[in-house]
Amino acid sequence: MLTEENLSDLEAKGYTVVPRVIPPEECDKYIDMYNRWLRVFGYNKWPKTARSLIRGYNTGHLEPTWRIRLGVKGVFSQVWKTEKLFTSIDAIAIGRPPEDGAESFDNGSSHWLHLDQESTRDGLHAYQGAVYLEEACEDDWTLQVMEKSHKVFETFFDNDESAAKISHEKQFFRLSENQVKYFEKHGCEIKRVPVPKGGIVLWDSRLVHANAQPKHDRKHPGRWRYVVFVSMTPAIWASEEDLAIKREAYDKLKMTNHWSSDGSTLLKETRDSSSFPKKRYEIATSSEVKRLCGTLTYNFSDGMSNGPPKPVRRVSVRRKVNETGSSH
Repeated sequence: MLTEENLSDLEAKGYTVVPRVIPPEECDKYIDMYNRWLRVFGYNKWPKTARSLIRGYNTGHLEPTWRIRLGVKGVFSQVWKTEKLFTSIDAIAIGRPPEDGAESFDNGSSHWLHLDQESTRDGLHAYQGAVYLEEACEDDWTLQVMEKSHKVFETFFDNDESAAKISHEKQFFRLSENQVKYFEKHGCEIKRVPVPKGGIVLWDSRLVHANAQPKHDRKHPGRWRYVVFVSMTPAIWASEEDLAIKREAYDKLKMTNHWSSDGSTLLKETRDSSSFPKKRYEIATSSEVKRLCGTLTYNFSDGMSNGPPKPVRRVSVRRKVNETGSSH
């Protein structure tokens, strides 16, 4: 799956696109499953979304979401050089075509570029991922990044004490226009990332990024967005508190932020989210899924790789139930 070019891009640019991870026919099957789930809301009704992101309704536990996670696990195994991984139980995104009037086009200044990694984490802590069930060209719903900004991450927070404090407290930091210009002055160009159908885009959690809305007069008007967000990191990084949170998320069908091993946080439930889904799907009862969620243990003394050493965190984890989660 991953090539040397992919690994080089992650180091140099902070992101990479891995094509053909999910076969096209499987993508179509999963799109159909999500469309059938949408019909549960009733005619002409739509779940609560934010720029196509659906964080509620426990979408992380839907059958297609689990199948997609398992389908891309190999990518994360390659990047971390271990099979012993934990997964996030993260959001999905379903974006309607703005040509139909339900969503907005990108007006050139509607970005919400942000950083998910806190200022108190040093170095690489995670690769976040987005699996595209439908092709996304540069002018469609897609990921927007500030290329090479992962290399400016520490300098930015070292020079802005207020930003560093907000990042630590909120576990999320949205950039102002002046802060975007700061990164641009340091050679970080804003780019929209095209992803083929069935591909996954990976990005360093230190990378400035956001999802981007479709542009006017795009080449494929009417195209929808279907994306599943996945992040996996070495299981050995998890503390006992992380394990307890992960097990609760699995046992009680709850959602988490994108931190899959170190810093896992449960997302706040709403009245709506507590009712979707109402059952655990068979795919989620497999031993592989249970290991990814921490309810079955790995043997870290079997002589097989456990992945790289746990990265440095300058202060302890700030635990809180929140709705910031992974904001793509």
